Amino acid sequence: MRRLYSLFLYLACFFGADAQSSRLSFRKLTVADGLSNGHIEAIGQDARGFLWFSSLSGLNRFDGYEVKTYAHVAGDSTTIPPSVVRSMVVDSAGRFLAGHESGLLEYDASADRFRRIKALEGYWVADMAVIDKDLVLLATHSGLVAYNPNKKQASFYNKGRDTLLGMRLNSLLRQGNVLYIGSRAGLLRFDWKTEKLERVLTGPLAEMRVAKVQAGAGGQIWVAGIGAARLVRLSADLSQFTVFDAQVPSGDQTIFNFADLKADSKGRIWLATQLDGLLLYNDATGGFERFNHDPQKIWSPSTYLHHFIFCDREGMLWIGGNNGVNYVNPDKNLFHIIPAFDKDPDKLNRRIARVATEDRQGNLWLGTLDGVVRFDPRQGKYTEWNNREGKAPAIYYNSIRGVLCDEDNNVWIATGAGINRYNQSTGKMEFFEEADSIPAVFYFSLDRDREGRFWFGTRDRDGFYYYDFREKKFHSIASFPGLNRFAGYGGRKLMQDSRGRYWLGFNSEGLGMYDPRSGNSYHWMASTGKEPGISGNIIVDIKEDRDGVVWISTFHGLSAIEPTNLTIRNFNHSNGLVNNSISALEVDALNRLWIGTGSGLMMLDSSRRYFTSFGLQHGLPSIEMPEHSGTTLRNGEIIMPTQNGYVRFNPLDFVSEQKSLNAFITSFGMPDQPALPFSDVGFSLGQDQNMFRVGFTAINFENADGTWYAYKLDGLDEEWTYTRNRFAEFSRVPGGDYVFRVKASSDRDHWTGGEQLLPIHVDTVFYKTGWFLLLMLLSSSALVYGVYRYRMHQQKEVLELKGKAQLLEKEKALAMYESLKQQLNPHFLFNSLTSLSGLIETDQAMAGNFLKQMSKIYRYILKSRDSELVTLHEEINFVQVYIDLQQTRFRNGLEVNIKHDEDARYFKIVPVTLQNMVENAIKHNVIDAESPLVVDIFREGDYLVITNNLQKKTVIESSNKQGLSNLQSLYRYLTKKRMIIEESTTRYTIKIPLI
Repeated sequence: MRRLYSLFLYLACFFGADAQSSRLSFRKLTVADGLSNGHIEAIGQDARGFLWFSSLSGLNRFDGYEVKTYAHVAGDSTTIPPSVVRSMVVDSAGRFLAGHESGLLEYDASADRFRRIKALEGYWVADMAVIDKDLVLLATHSGLVAYNPNKKQASFYNKGRDTLLGMRLNSLLRQGNVLYIGSRAGLLRFDWKTEKLERVLTGPLAEMRVAKVQAGAGGQIWVAGIGAARLVRLSADLSQFTVFDAQVPSGDQTIFNFADLKADSKGRIWLATQLDGLLLYNDATGGFERFNHDPQKIWSPSTYLHHFIFCDREGMLWIGGNNGVNYVNPDKNLFHIIPAFDKDPDKLNRRIARVATEDRQGNLWLGTLDGVVRFDPRQGKYTEWNNREGKAPAIYYNSIRGVLCDEDNNVWIATGAGINRYNQSTGKMEFFEEADSIPAVFYFSLDRDREGRFWFGTRDRDGFYYYDFREKKFHSIASFPGLNRFAGYGGRKLMQDSRGRYWLGFNSEGLGMYDPRSGNSYHWMASTGKEPGISGNIIVDIKEDRDGVVWISTFHGLSAIEPTNLTIRNFNHSNGLVNNSISALEVDALNRLWIGTGSGLMMLDSSRRYFTSFGLQHGLPSIEMPEHSGTTLRNGEIIMPTQNGYVRFNPLDFVSEQKSLNAFITSFGMPDQPALPFSDVGFSLGQDQNMFRVGFTAINFENADGTWYAYKLDGLDEEWTYTRNRFAEFSRVPGGDYVFRVKASSDRDHWTGGEQLLPIHVDTVFYKTGWFLLLMLLSSSALVYGVYRYRMHQQKEVLELKGKAQLLEKEKALAMYESLKQQLNPHFLFNSLTSLSGLIETDQAMAGNFLKQMSKIYRYILKSRDSELVTLHEEINFVQVYIDLQQTRFRNGLEVNIKHDEDARYFKIVPVTLQNMVENAIKHNVIDAESPLVVDIFREGDYLVITNNLQKKTVIESSNKQGLSNLQSLYRYLTKKRMIIEESTTRYTIKIPLI
């Protein structure tokens, strides 16, 4: 009887006027999920089960988790061509073929790319039909083509536009030996074995151009096109017809409405239109059920404009449109959505669901944020009670948090400001007041105990009040023996278990329990340390499962209390929950616990080991479940509130299917490196590549997130690793040969699918190899011999070192001598005296100053001639005097910039080094006022840098070219840092090490 009642309500939702667009929940795949373009023109499925979507910018492959795109790259012939794929099939050998506007492609899975079929280049392939291993028939815009996929050869049946098979063909349908062809000449019937061809001229088909042809239930042929009729159904023998033009109207000023026609796995006919959404033919009524886009109903299709329909091997329908893909399995749609209101659904407060109950007539009473609603599922009719400004109150308050139906079919309503009761026999709403011994305050809940009492939980006054139907009176919890110890606690939930014990959930004081048999009472708070406690102090719902375990939902997790020893087990994000905010709880006939969370719906199996999660992708209207309880209807169906209406489902319809899933390895890579595509040959890794990651997947579009994977690395792992994660990571893998093995299943305890293997070789670290050990033995022997040789040559080496030291001393003396000689360069003295002579005649004061500067220079040279080093500060002061003399001579033709350094006094340098460097720059470069010689002197770390612009002289005054060389030798003697000389086309730089 229960099953019949359930079937009746299901059919009411299936065909009810208001529920039609809500009974199927469409999942979406868009550019946000990885599609290269939202305009989908064709859909197909390869032999491994991957779904392929053709968009205007390329192909997209989907495995249930992520999308991989294949696009044309200019100049790269290995990519797909820049034309739109119009059809896709798998031939008898499992090859995946894609027909596009300028030819045919074949997918090479091992190389993960498409190969172009030369025999069909330049031909628009609109549709394909697989006949056998040697024959695939192609409908092209140039006629019917026989293609041999083994030989990659193609031939036309009748080439030429004057023949029926040589004109533009649109679609193909194979029925045994017969091929139905949609063409500009109408519907063609072609026996591919005998090559007998005939036109189908039944009714309006004689004047109809056919775009699509499909076979429905009972062998009926459905034809869509343009002409005398747009949509026609033919009987199996083609003698009878029915026209459905009214279903796909297209005005003269609109785009052609019809887009595609497809039969699903049950033979039901679906129509994709460009104006009227998605249509499903109902054979019982002879009409079409419409599934239209509604922006307020996220479960509805995402658009009105559809292009293509595809039915995969599991019965899932994939609908391509102008903004991506919608997909749904019409026979496995667990959740049915009931909007909270049928009017003004765009208002947020009219979308939020809270509580629900069922009356004796099968109506659903819905408590919402904007009043209470009676919903008749048979007619899809809504009746609502709420308060509006300027009108008499319909109820105490629009915020409803509890509804229950009593034995007299009266509906009790707990609101945010008092208690109402709707008398269905009189049609009047009753208001209970203080005089009735029930305060008009804020109420959280309304529950029934096993004696039939109704309990009202409130945050105010005594916390709980109850109504005794025998006495027809309200009472406070303060008058209930045993429970009165909890009077004054803010009440949120009450449940009486199968042992007669009362469980009370409080607003912020945790959980209480009273056992009338023993007289004992208990109180639990949230655990904050070693003391056992529950998950949270604010209780949302309390339910007892079929083993007597009491389950408590809180804002901080889920708690289970054993019925005998009262031990507590807590669940949170760390051990399985997707979200710690837990709301509604319900237990089904299989003792599975259904859990509303802040991130969707969950189910904990009867073994209490595994959670299953449900989200938007499974058909929920919202993943956020508000802090209110659910309800189980008389037929066993469950209703859960969400932030976007109610979700209704039969929990027995959800069965953990033991699908035979095949795992596929999708990627392989090292940390911080791009993943590599899968290779059947395997991978050979170096000794420094012993950290890697393997990606894998299995095709399970119904419940991809629920797919289990098991993997192990043979040679390293002893046991299988079980996970729902699609990646396995390994680190510090020792050198050796391994085989990575992975398998997949829809059931954690049953593994029937095949494994995929991946050989992996990791080079052994050199110090663990045999050759290295042998080398070490030989090296030890050589070491003993080497020590002996070392002692024999020790004295000789000491003598050589002494010889080198003497040589360095000699080089030092030569360098110092050459340096002083350079400073006493006769050219400098001659040029200086010439300049002085000129000054005496023109400017005697300047001549006197010039003479003083010259004396300073020679005084410094004489002073430092016996010094090995001077401070950088002294050297800079000296070279500044020298520069002043030279600028008197060259004026604007010479510019020297010295960057003063406060640390100059702490560094030392060989005397007259800077003077040598400046003079060297003057000697080898042209000096002119219009193109001055610019010398920059500055410290760079432990080096003094002298750099000048390069404008070399063509003729250089006398130079033995040994000055710099000797100076380098001197610095090698004084410091380990080398003198650096750099020359480019524009600059000459010397870096002197500072000591």
